[in-house]
Amino acid sequence: MPPTRFRHGCLWLLAGGLGVAVAAGDETVRVRSRTFDIEYAVNENALPLDAVQLWYTQDDGATWHEYGYDEDRHSPVTFSAPGEGAFGFFLVFTNATGASSGPPTPSTKPQQRALVDFTPPVVQLHPVRQTTQLGQRIVQIRWTAVDSQLTVRPLEIAYQRPPETTWKPVVAEPLSNTGRYDWRVPDELNGSLALRLTVSDLGGHRVESERQIVELMPGTTQPDKLSAGAAPAAGKTDSTADADAALPGSKRAKERIAKLMAEAAAHREHGEYVEGIARLREAVKLDPQRTEAFAEMADMLYRVGDLDRASNAYEIALKQRPNLRAALQGAAMVDRERKNYSAAADRLRTILRYNPNDAEVWMNLGDVAVYQGDEVLARECYTRATRIDPAAAKTIAEAKQRLALMTETSRGFRANGK
Repeated sequence: MPPTRFRHGCLWLLAGGLGVAVAAGDETVRVRSRTFDIEYAVNENALPLDAVQLWYTQDDGATWHEYGYDEDRHSPVTFSAPGEGAFGFFLVFTNATGASSGPPTPSTKPQQRALVDFTPPVVQLHPVRQTTQLGQRIVQIRWTAVDSQLTVRPLEIAYQRPPETTWKPVVAEPLSNTGRYDWRVPDELNGSLALRLTVSDLGGHRVESERQIVELMPGTTQPDKLSAGAAPAAGKTDSTADADAALPGSKRAKERIAKLMAEAAAHREHGEYVEGIARLREAVKLDPQRTEAFAEMADMLYRVGDLDRASNAYEIALKQRPNLRAALQGAAMVDRERKNYSAAADRLRTILRYNPNDAEVWMNLGDVAVYQGDEVLARECYTRATRIDPAAAKTIAEAKQRLALMTETSRGFRANGK
C-alpha cells in the first residue's frame, strides 16, 4: 500500500536570510497508516537546499524530537510514526545562506498536525438474550469493542429484516462504549432479523461486527422470562450450548479458549505458525481482551513475515497492556525490520524503565544501535548485557560474541589503514 500523503502547508525558505514564512493552517489531518509523506514547498530562489530536517512532537510542542533528514531534499519527506496519537511537525531548511530557523523549542508551535491511527478497532457482538418487561419485548445486546482512540460515542446498532437488504438504526444516535444496550423491540417487528454493530475511531476507521440472526420471541411470551433461544440454565440444546460457548466469561468459553491456546502453543512448537495463527484468531474472537493471545499471534505473524498484521496485533496488545514486555519487544523487532530504529529503541527503553536488569533487552538495544551506526552505544549496551544478570547465560554468551566481532572488525579497519 502506498504511503498516505497530506499537504504540509507552504513553507518558504527565504534565499537572503534565515526567516521562514509559514502558510499552514491549524487543521489536524487524520492519517490511517504508520508511514506517510509530508509535502513541503520551497521558494526556487532558495535552491539548492543543503539539508531538510524534520522534527516532531507528541505533546503540542512541549517537547520536540529530531526525526532525521530528507535525504534527497525534495518534497515529500517520509515519516514513520513510533506509535498512534496526535503528532505535530516542524521542518528546518538549510542552504548556503544558513538555516530557516533554529531547532524547535518548548515554545515552538507545530507547523502542521496529524492524528495517526493505523489500527482499526476490534469489535465482537455477543449472543443476544431476550426477555420481557411488563409485556414489552427486550433484546439484550452485549458487545466488546477495543481501541485506544475511539470516538466519544463510537457505537451504532442496526437491524435488517431478511430478505430486505436495508439496515435500519436500532438507536437514532450513536452510543457510548458501555458494552450493553437493552432494545425495546417495536410491536410491529416479528420473526427473524439480523443485528450488526459498527464501531468508529478517531482515525476514521469504521469496523462492522459479524451480523447475528435473532428469532424474535412472540409478543405473548410471559414477562421476565428468557426465551428458549437464550441459553436457559438447564436442559441446554446443542445450539444453546454453542451460544454459551461464545459468551465471554462463560465456563464453556473459557474452556474453549484454553484449548485453543494450548493447540496454538503446540503448533508453535512444531513451527506450524499458520495453524497456530488460526487458533489464536479464534481465541481473540471469543475474548477480544485476551492480551497474551494477541501478543502470541503477533509473534507468529512476524515469524511468517507478515509485518503489517504483526504490527497491528502488537498494537492491540499494547493498547490493553502498555507495559507488556512480549508485545513491546516484538513491536521493536517489527520496527527494526522496517528500519524505524528510533521507534524500536523507544520501545526497548520502555521495557528497561520497568526492568533495568533485562539482559536480553539490553542486547537488542545494542543491535538497534549498530543499525543506527552508533558503535559506542552498541558496545555500552552489549557490555551491560554481559554484566547485568548473571543468570542470563545464553544472552551473556551472545552479547560477548557481538563484542568480539566488533573488536575484530575494528582491528581489520586499522590494519587496512582506514
